[in-house]
Amino acid sequence: MRRRQIIKWGAGIGVAAGAGLAARALVTPRPSADLAPVPDLARRLYDELRAGWEDAVVPYDHPLRQFHNRGVDTGGVWSVLLPYRTRSTLTDLVYASLSPAGRERLPNQQLLRLGGIHATRTLFVGHPDDDYQVLVTGPHVNLRIGGRSREGVAFGGPQVYGDQRGDGEVGLPDNVYRFQLERGQEILRGLSAGERQMVRRPVAPPQTQIGVQGREGRFDGLPVRALSASRRARVRSFVDSILETYGEDDAGYAWSCIEHNGGIDALHLADYEQDYQGGRLAGESPSQVIRLEGPGTVFHYRGEPHLHAFVNVARDAEAPLSVGDALGTNPRRLEGVDVARFFETVMRAGDDVDLAFYPVASVADRLRAGTIRTGDIYDLESWREQIAVVDVRGADVAGGAREALRRQDRLNDRTTYRVATIGYVVGDAESFGLSNVGDATWGAPLRDATIAHLRRNGFPQTV
Repeated sequence: MRRRQIIKWGAGIGVAAGAGLAARALVTPRPSADLAPVPDLARRLYDELRAGWEDAVVPYDHPLRQFHNRGVDTGGVWSVLLPYRTRSTLTDLVYASLSPAGRERLPNQQLLRLGGIHATRTLFVGHPDDDYQVLVTGPHVNLRIGGRSREGVAFGGPQVYGDQRGDGEVGLPDNVYRFQLERGQEILRGLSAGERQMVRRPVAPPQTQIGVQGREGRFDGLPVRALSASRRARVRSFVDSILETYGEDDAGYAWSCIEHNGGIDALHLADYEQDYQGGRLAGESPSQVIRLEGPGTVFHYRGEPHLHAFVNVARDAEAPLSVGDALGTNPRRLEGVDVARFFETVMRAGDDVDLAFYPVASVADRLRAGTIRTGDIYDLESWREQIAVVDVRGADVAGGAREALRRQDRLNDRTTYRVATIGYVVGDAESFGLSNVGDATWGAPLRDATIAHLRRNGFPQTV
């Protein structure tokens, strides 16, 4: 897990323990021998949460329904705080939402196996007698329960899972999902030299960048329809190995969405020389970072340095999941450095701020053109960072930070600047090129500041 996830989850668990709940946390519920249906368990959970944990229940159109990341919780209540009866209901609900194979996988991911349901947070979105979704989030998991969304998105939105086993080792030995990596790599073995050249890309996109792009999207790699029949069958097997973790109805609907948008043949296959966060080069071997993407489907399978898998399948490829209040119309698509500059514009608008720095490596998603809602900003800034303002002399700025700041000012080495950035940068400032940084003044969450900025100023025509 990255440092920011360890801090967020560790802090939350520490709060629970500090409240005198350690003894309660020792008893981890086991699933019932006979699991009730998902709708019945969801209704029971809703009633139990409403009886004393109303902060864990939000309306169906709350932007948190769209939020996804790995290791960053959606909000709601720490499951360890719930009464044993409610934790038992929640445990049954998680198991009931998975296939028999999934019950052997997801609960046995390394970080979940250690803490069970106690390592998660729970958020109930909507009402069990209408549209609803239960979000169970924790280290390496963003599990959605309740079926397709009102908009027709499979599972209700992006699913995320992962496992720490085999960390940093080629082939992910002992990883719960190692067999999926092997199926993905088997597709790549035996491709012709020309096919290998089309499939391989130098650097992977961010793992969290999984919004569907529609028919006019730009997709990495080789169209699956160009592969031989046996290779296409292996692609289907790879996708099946991912979807079969979930309940039969949910997996079946996801398959129907894929077929509705052209089936396996409409996907593009890519593997990558290097992960977007750097690390080992794949060389001539099949990589451990594999992406299948088409108009309404994204599977991002990242085995570097350990496993994170992201799944997003929509029926209407031209209408990405977009939840919450409308903020206006974005005139053009933003990704990568353009998103970083957009966040810098937001932070620079704060009081007593001269310059701003947002590292491109922290960009989690793209911002599509068109109508943007609050849920889209929750995805764009899905790290839940807080703005921090620090004093830095121009002479103490180097590397990527210097390049970013010089776009905003000539950067006199003798001048001390008030620089707005994010907590992740402050926590490891020198690695980002900021030395001798003064104490931080903490501001609003960047997500909230961005939404407020757009409501006041609208979307920029240029970045």
